[in-house]
Amino acid sequence: MSRLAALVLLLAALAAPLPAMAQAQRVDDSASQVLSPLVRMKWEDLAPGGSNDLVGQVTVLVRLDVSPWRGRNARIYHVLAPQPQGRVHASWTTRGALLAGALRDGERTLVFSGPITTDMLEDTFVMLLRADGDQMVRPEQLEFSFEIEAEGT
Repeated sequence: MSRLAALVLLLAALAAPLPAMAQAQRVDDSASQVLSPLVRMKWEDLAPGGSNDLVGQVTVLVRLDVSPWRGRNARIYHVLAPQPQGRVHASWTTRGALLAGALRDGERTLVFSGPITTDMLEDTFVMLLRADGDQMVRPEQLEFSFEIEAEGT
């Protein structure tokens, strides 16, 4: 095959339509349950000159109603709204259907990619929360949510 023919094939492959992913839509996670929703934050390092970060852990029973997207391929993202009182970092482990990950406030990260085969996706997140102790002046409520981008919507 000549270089020109290979280049034409490559350009044709790149121009081929990809499955269209829709705008992100919020997923109903109202069946999720936060175990012990008041997270006790502790100083990460008590030594002088150490970190000023506060850390805490919480377990969340995640239940996502994905029934409107059943039978379609989709990507689901975990979202943490921006925090006015300083940076917040969350990381989590999982036990099943969703991916472990991490994100900062104002970001989102992928937790699922593939076909939606059930009405409900369930998992357990064990979350480690980290916040800048110099910026936190009062208790904060973190706003986590989930967004989905499904093919063909």
